[in-house]
Amino acid sequence: MRAAERFERALCASARRAGAPIAIASHAAREWRSATFSGARHVVEACGTRGDALDAWLATLVDTELTVPGHVVAELRVDERASDSDGARFRLEGVTVALG
Repeated sequence: MRAAERFERALCASARRAGAPIAIASHAAREWRSATFSGARHVVEACGTRGDALDAWLATLVDTELTVPGHVVAELRVDERASDSDGARFRLEGVTVALG
């Protein structure tokens, strides 16, 4: 399983545990490397049902430890949010660092 798929699964599992299941609409991952680390930058467009559970999950996401096998989530933030009668849409940006 690719790192991007693992990242998506971790996000969905975290949201589900918070009582706010989400659906991933798109996910762009761009690999990066430095002299000592490698990983990926992620931009995820997702949606969910508007409500307190989703609002609380998004508000605390920056402090949530996501478990992504083989990676550490070094940064995660909510970049954009919008809602209407159909639900809530949001964009998440994150950085993962590969272990080992």
